[in-house]
Amino acid sequence: MKKTLLAFAILGLSASVMAQEAADKTVQAGLIMAVGPNFQKMGTKIMAKDGAGNDLTIGMNANWAFNDNLGLNLGVEFDFSTLKYKTSAENDIYYWYADTKILQQKEVADASNAELYKLSTRSQKGTYLSVPTMLLFRTNFIGYFRYFGKFGLRNSFLLSSKINDTGANYNSDIPGASDEVQGENLNMKAKGDMFFFKSAVGLAGGAEWNFSGSTSLVAELGFYYGFTPLHLDKNDGNTTLFRTVEENGTTTFDHFSNQATQQQLQFKVSILF
Repeated sequence: MKKTLLAFAILGLSASVMAQEAADKTVQAGLIMAVGPNFQKMGTKIMAKDGAGNDLTIGMNANWAFNDNLGLNLGVEFDFSTLKYKTSAENDIYYWYADTKILQQKEVADASNAELYKLSTRSQKGTYLSVPTMLLFRTNFIGYFRYFGKFGLRNSFLLSSKINDTGANYNSDIPGASDEVQGENLNMKAKGDMFFFKSAVGLAGGAEWNFSGSTSLVAELGFYYGFTPLHLDKNDGNTTLFRTVEENGTTTFDHFSNQATQQQLQFKVSILF
């Protein structure tokens, strides 16, 4: 009985010492990886979301403690984001392109090799540099564990974007005047289509496991509500997409920009030292 009590005492003391090492640190920093779905909230009825997209995030995070229970979470993260769209049943959507460049309307007249494409679905891939800035609220250690919540902003800056489309090519300048040739347009670029900045307000919670010395394994689940547009709202000359509209027996082109904001779920795992 005495040996059992002694073993529990030693175990409790070691847990307290290990947790104390992490608890006493003003700054914890380390590597993170996160995955999760994203959901587009459309601002137009001309295009529609095509289910959920996805995000993969890697980078570095740091926690700066003001005291035992309050701190600041900062980071530098790279997001590899995929957005999914489709055309609505009521609208046929087109664009002009040359090689891998989707042309703006003002560029079409000067492009001798421009081809016409009818869009069905679009997978839009963006690479962002993201900077989370969040208040950190956490409990004291209970053995090897402490629990936390975070609230704040996640600001992202667009580094690059590419587009993969499914649809059909035309052999004529007038949609519907010739047979469609089904095909994919892969690794396309559309200048100025995606907005260079996005911001989201987020709420997250999770647990920290101090498993060795001052090293901790952290797991969290967060929800981020985006309130900035994903795409630029441009004037007709700078748009790339258009639809056909029938008015009094005449077919006209209605140029438009895609419109959407984003919500994200993120499961994040990090190692902090």
